[in-house]
Amino acid sequence: MMTSYFTFFLSSLALVSTTTALAPQQQQQQQLRRQFLNQALSTAALVTTAAATGLPEAASATVALTGMASPFTGEYDDPNHPGCLRRVKVVGAPIKGDGTRSPYPVIEVKGYDGEGRPNTFKDLWSIQGKVLSKNEAVIDFSPKGGPANLLAKISDDGTGIVFPDGNKWTKVVDGTPERLPKDMSTIKSEF
Repeated sequence: MMTSYFTFFLSSLALVSTTTALAPQQQQQQQLRRQFLNQALSTAALVTTAAATGLPEAASATVALTGMASPFTGEYDDPNHPGCLRRVKVVGAPIKGDGTRSPYPVIEVKGYDGEGRPNTFKDLWSIQGKVLSKNEAVIDFSPKGGPANLLAKISDDGTGIVFPDGNKWTKVVDGTPERLPKDMSTIKSEF
């Protein structure tokens, strides 16, 4: 493949050298062709460089959706904590120090295990993990006393999240606004 790019490059150089003896109208057409060829060669060089460097993280990445497009995003019923808030959101991975981003989006889970409705957002617990594929994630439940990398899968019928212990959080299609904190403000002003 590399040889074909080199051959293409050499034939392009030969084409460029013949344009000096042409009439002005033909020279303009040749100039347009040269611009096109230069763009094609630049693109080919970029593709060749990308293939040569490997880009292993991007090559092994699977498609994991974020936001409302993710099958994980939503509010759920947890049979182990009936009537308690379970809100899941999938966001893009943060940018690393070298300017790259992990191919694995972040899964954020917020919840409340107390009686009744939480008063403020400060009453909620929050844990995170990473989405491995469209239908699989690992979540760190260690801040709540659980396992650090608990596998979470979208159920075969798409109606919820299934955990290895058999627990299934069932997605509530219309959400659970009655489980949200009573005070939804996040910033209070004294003005």
